[in-house]
Amino acid sequence: MAFEIILFAAILSIDSFSAAFAMGFRRFSARRAFSFAFCSAFAEGAATALGFLLGKVAKDLIVDYDHWVAFFLLVSVGAHMCWEAYHHDPDGEAEDPRTHGFWKILFISSATSIDSLGVGVTLGLADKPIVPYSLAIAGGAFVSTYLGLNLAKRLPSAFGSRLEILGGAVLIALGFKMLSI
Repeated sequence: MAFEIILFAAILSIDSFSAAFAMGFRRFSARRAFSFAFCSAFAEGAATALGFLLGKVAKDLIVDYDHWVAFFLLVSVGAHMCWEAYHHDPDGEAEDPRTHGFWKILFISSATSIDSLGVGVTLGLADKPIVPYSLAIAGGAFVSTYLGLNLAKRLPSAFGSRLEILGGAVLIALGFKMLSI
């Protein structure tokens, strides 16, 4: 189970890494980088927990086909990650650094946590323990956001897209695995 928790945390942190990586080509103070990493961690962990609660509530309603719902959610999230990576416009990210204020950081942190909401529903349907998953996903988001900001100056922007495609493919594979549960 520990491997699965780490795998989910790593995959779901790819969106946070990619967003931070794209934004990291502009200057960030240490304080702003920490606030971005904290917002990402909070949004990812909270979205996972909320999704879990939704999955637990829905489980009794869909008990006969919950594995299909989990399959659909994981495959959809994975496909969306791959689509976003493929349609990513690196030139569209080059904005004035003054626009990387608190509200933009909050918006991006929330937007990148939508995948965690879907995975949280799957975790609720599968009766997984939410606390270790939520904490690991939040921790992964914090580390990957901070890492993405700092690596942006050293790596080409295509690296983030490739990681997102890989993460999406792994989520799709996990979706197919749900059909056997």
